[in-house]
Amino acid sequence: MEIKIEDITYEFQQANFFEANKQLKTLTGLMKGCFVVDGAKTGFDIGELISNVGSESFAGVERFILQHLTATDENGEKILFNKPEEINKFFNTHRSHYYQIIFEGLKFHFLGFLPSGLESKISTLSLKEVADKVM
Repeated sequence: MEIKIEDITYEFQQANFFEANKQLKTLTGLMKGCFVVDGAKTGFDIGELISNVGSESFAGVERFILQHLTATDENGEKILFNKPEEINKFFNTHRSHYYQIIFEGLKFHFLGFLPSGLESKISTLSLKEVADKVM
């Protein structure tokens, strides 16, 4: 899957099933405590989820996404995200792309594990739409 942000083209490569499934289980663990049941009402605690973004477990998911990503910059140069110094150099220049890429990577790698009806509803959401729904 490819997405373009400004003049950068990002391409996600499919990870193998067992590697993606392992990372999905990590994500599922991070979501414990995010679902709230109060009598007959249920909800999702976005604050709880956001508090996990800085965790070492989520950092592992981020590394997984970046390991399966390449970018082609405005000069046609291909960037592989397999060395921390390359990642740092690239995203120092393109900071606003980072969480968009992580969000799209989450959808790309993990939505296939969901039932098709739910997958289709979530796959079309942008990061802005998700933020608008929870804010």
